[in-house]
Amino acid sequence: MRRTWITTVAGFLLTSVAAWCAEPQPVHVEESFVVGEPVPTGRMDCADCLDPTSCDGVVPRHWLSETSLKGIGFGPDRWLDVGASYRARHHREINMRPGTTGGLSGVDDSFWLHQTRLWFDGELNSRLRFRVGFIDAASSGEKHPSRSREVNRHDLYQAHVNAILYEGEGTLTARVGRQEARYGSARMMMAPGWANRRRTHDGVRFIWESDDWEINPFWLRPVFRDSAHFSTFDNSNPSQQLYGIFSTCKQMENDKLDLYWLAYDLSTTVSGARYDTLGSRYYGGFDNWVYEFEGGVQLGENPDDTNHDAGFFTGGLGRKLASLPWQPELWAFFDWASGDDTVGNGFHHYVPRAHYYLGFMDLFGRRNLEDLNIRLTVRPTQQLTLVAWCHFFALANGNDVPYNLNMRPYADLTAGSARSQTLGTELDLLATYDVTEQTQLRVGYSHFWSGTFYDTTPGVPTNLDGNFLFSHVFIQF
Repeated sequence: MRRTWITTVAGFLLTSVAAWCAEPQPVHVEESFVVGEPVPTGRMDCADCLDPTSCDGVVPRHWLSETSLKGIGFGPDRWLDVGASYRARHHREINMRPGTTGGLSGVDDSFWLHQTRLWFDGELNSRLRFRVGFIDAASSGEKHPSRSREVNRHDLYQAHVNAILYEGEGTLTARVGRQEARYGSARMMMAPGWANRRRTHDGVRFIWESDDWEINPFWLRPVFRDSAHFSTFDNSNPSQQLYGIFSTCKQMENDKLDLYWLAYDLSTTVSGARYDTLGSRYYGGFDNWVYEFEGGVQLGENPDDTNHDAGFFTGGLGRKLASLPWQPELWAFFDWASGDDTVGNGFHHYVPRAHYYLGFMDLFGRRNLEDLNIRLTVRPTQQLTLVAWCHFFALANGNDVPYNLNMRPYADLTAGSARSQTLGTELDLLATYDVTEQTQLRVGYSHFWSGTFYDTTPGVPTNLDGNFLFSHVFIQF
């Protein structure tokens, strides 16, 4: 009954805003990157492009067409592209290898991650395209067990078709099969490029695109990402499903508006949970000012069968200083996600983009968290990008606990155990150098100064600071 009410409200809101956006307004939106993040560097394939050769995340078609493995013809109006990439990344983790607790753990490690991908993009006719992708993700040199996102040996991670169902004032496309998914800012849903084992889903998405709107109804089952599937075929998880409607109004002159209803159902042999998030995001800029605001309410049912009532909010304001040397861009953000007096009943972040918004050390998930953060990006040269990002973390609810990325309570702490809400401060430094369009070098260093929470709360494994040093080389063919 409650979900029926939520679905009705979501439909009403989308219809109302569609009518508002239909009023004639000048259209002038050129967005090649998500507001609130640095301009993409390197050449990653884009999970959401209907034409995988047209977005900023892949090597431009004019370069590809000059190679023997791009634009291969195999019949009238049919073509095939073959692509591949390799990434080697080294980690030095001090006091942050997950161990049994996650977060600051007292566990150190040093190891290599290797990721090799091979993909095939093709067009059978003007209405039917396909993508098939394979991945091999490996880890070597570690002393402790690998994270679930680090290893996936010899597996199929993409296999879908894009079928154009209608062309007129807009275009309706169905994407069916195994696919990556990213919606909006990716705070709730994304296949993060950082993960050595990329996240993928089995299901169907519909994509309606017109001059004024993009609307995406979808139903997906996440594919297993756990140690039991490091070396076996990754089937979809029958205990989880994601579905909803994500829409973007594009008719405003300088800004865009996202409206969405995202549902996430989880079940186990002993319990389950059901979440519905009604959210929106407003972002854009003018006169070198840029801004982003996103928030939502989350309803549903908690694992203990109680009603779930939670929410989140993000607000950011930035300034592009394009007239200065190195073209600095400065942002200030505040992130908040609700907790609860009962452990595990706060906001759930679904399957988000990790290793970005809440710090490169991945110490905290988006639940019972406040994060005031400041980011500076400079570009000394066309090929070099430098980022400095500082986070000030605190608990949103002092009766609740911190949570790891998998939404498990840190160190299995219980309600009321926190003696302080001050978690600590994280500084992230990142340098990215694009050697060519196909080759990227990156090095990063992060330090976490532990706060009074770790000094005063019984049951935490350590109160020492954490350090993270990594470097990678990425090559795409």
